[in-house]
Amino acid sequence: MSQAWLELAHDKNIYLYPTTLYWLSAQYACKEVGVKKNVIGCWYRNSEFSYLTTPGGLITAGKKILTRLEKNDFLLKKIETVNRIEIPIMLSAAKRLSGNLSSINGRELFARWNYWLQKFLSMMTYSVMATVMEMEEPLLSNVITSIIKGRLGKNHDIVGEYFQILSSSPRETVAGKEERDLLILRKKQIRGQLSKKEIHNHTKKYSWIGFGYNGPAWNEENILQRLSSLPSSLPEVQILTKKKNDAPVVLTNKQRDIETALHLNRQERRLVHSIRTLGFWKFERKFRNQQAHLLMEDFIEEIAKRNQLSKKQVYMIAPDEMEAALVRREVDPDILNERMKESVVVFTGATYKVLSGPAARPVVKAIKSSLHVDPKIKEIRGTTAFPGKAHGTVRRVDEAQDMKKMKTGDILVSTSTNPQIIPAMKKALAIVTDSGGITSHAAIVSRELEIPCVIGTKIATKVFKDGDRVEVDASKGIIKKL
Repeated sequence: MSQAWLELAHDKNIYLYPTTLYWLSAQYACKEVGVKKNVIGCWYRNSEFSYLTTPGGLITAGKKILTRLEKNDFLLKKIETVNRIEIPIMLSAAKRLSGNLSSINGRELFARWNYWLQKFLSMMTYSVMATVMEMEEPLLSNVITSIIKGRLGKNHDIVGEYFQILSSSPRETVAGKEERDLLILRKKQIRGQLSKKEIHNHTKKYSWIGFGYNGPAWNEENILQRLSSLPSSLPEVQILTKKKNDAPVVLTNKQRDIETALHLNRQERRLVHSIRTLGFWKFERKFRNQQAHLLMEDFIEEIAKRNQLSKKQVYMIAPDEMEAALVRREVDPDILNERMKESVVVFTGATYKVLSGPAARPVVKAIKSSLHVDPKIKEIRGTTAFPGKAHGTVRRVDEAQDMKKMKTGDILVSTSTNPQIIPAMKKALAIVTDSGGITSHAAIVSRELEIPCVIGTKIATKVFKDGDRVEVDASKGIIKKL
């Protein structure tokens, strides 16, 4: 009998590097809490990509992580400490793989790569625990939602609102800092005082926020487009700035009031604090990893040059093949091309196999069978990221080039959102995604924009197509085709 699979996330223009490293780090996290033989996978086909798990592949480890968070604050403090200390170390290692690398021999380059990899995995082993706990099934989110429902009795209309407020972090991520800096530039632009140098400096400082796994990073045109999407009058920008500056205090006060109203006990308050802390670090770590990936593009290009490969081909080199590529220059471009066409990486515990061509066919067949969706489905469910209701026309937006079809008042449906499509998100009457937990990009941005949002539906992009009319009840996490 073939293995069953679940799709946890789906994206475009993604390759084996660095996604394999993220799923490998998830396995390190599982091993750290005592789960050593679970099976998860990555599926690649013509630049499309999916994170996969076998049923229960992450839940067992997720439950162990949740139990530790419920028991005391030791694990949460460990996660916070690792992120705070080891993210800068990982970035420092990435910088040694940037710049002109042409004079560095292959052995030294591999040593630098391997050092970065070890620092990345060390940091991610704890940093990714929130993803392990929430991605297959939102275990912590479900516990907190259950607590809220238990206190509110039948008054469930505000469960989503309460959860959204309690789970949001008042701490500012680097992406939040960039948005505040952008508002400063917008004020100067309206006054006619904005210089090209200031645009250049802002782009240089923050370009990696838009990089994702494989780029591209933000350029000056992207920054100008984002500036143009902000209010056009100085008073409006000043109001928006004040709202953003006041947001942490306003949110903290609301959280305190709700915690008091719900009579949360010590353990319940600890869980609420946990989801805020994990959410902050997931978002902050995500962007800092993107900064590392951008820094290491010089490294990718150096491998390509030394082995007469394209960058896309280099992206399909597995981690355990890096030494051969750098030291002995032993790379088979035909295998890399075959992997780009279709391949699967199957992780069993902390080991993995890269399958392509005939070897991948049985696994691919099982994946396709597992992920088949009944075309007659009219209603799907997900997790509330921001409450509210909306009716509108579906527009599928996954990447920047899709934004041209988005009109104000449409319903944005995406595999998973990213910083490149924020202008489209601002036009949306509601947002619906296949993947993502309460700490995902879509969840956090929808809260900032106060747009109804349902995340983690798994199949929204398979059920709803461009032009479909839908009703979104984000408060209940339900989307219906009209």
